[in-house]
Amino acid sequence: MLHKTYELICRLPAQVASEQIEVLLSKEGVRYRTADLCVTSVRTPIAVLSIQPKLYSHSNWVGINPFVYISGVVVRLVPVDDCITKITIRVNRLRAILFAALGIAIGFLAARAMPEPLGTLFFLGFACVTWLGMVSFFGGYLVKKEISDRLKDHPLSA
Repeated sequence: MLHKTYELICRLPAQVASEQIEVLLSKEGVRYRTADLCVTSVRTPIAVLSIQPKLYSHSNWVGINPFVYISGVVVRLVPVDDCITKITIRVNRLRAILFAALGIAIGFLAARAMPEPLGTLFFLGFACVTWLGMVSFFGGYLVKKEISDRLKDHPLSA
């Protein structure tokens, strides 16, 4: 639950794919290190206020930087042949889980102020939406989507 792993196949040489991932991480404010076709985040950006520019991104349809919601990412690249690379993305979702827990706690406080059946329904719905949004969507899917989109948009991948 804490870590989520995704696998992709890319039609780029491993070195070119690694460079594209590095460009994406730099653009999103992620500090990273590289070694032996492995890109590992050292520090992901933290946004406390909604007015901070690092919370926003032009790389996805949501407009949110998903790297703000994760604690780390490790991308391993394995060349299959000259033009095909297998990519494994491992996302550490601890920060997303903590954000979701905080949101769920706030939802619980709001639900306590409501009448009994309505408050319970509100809390259950709010908790599900918060968990799915923060942990599953921002803390996993959107990270994978940004990386795969970056690799597909590269001219050599056609």
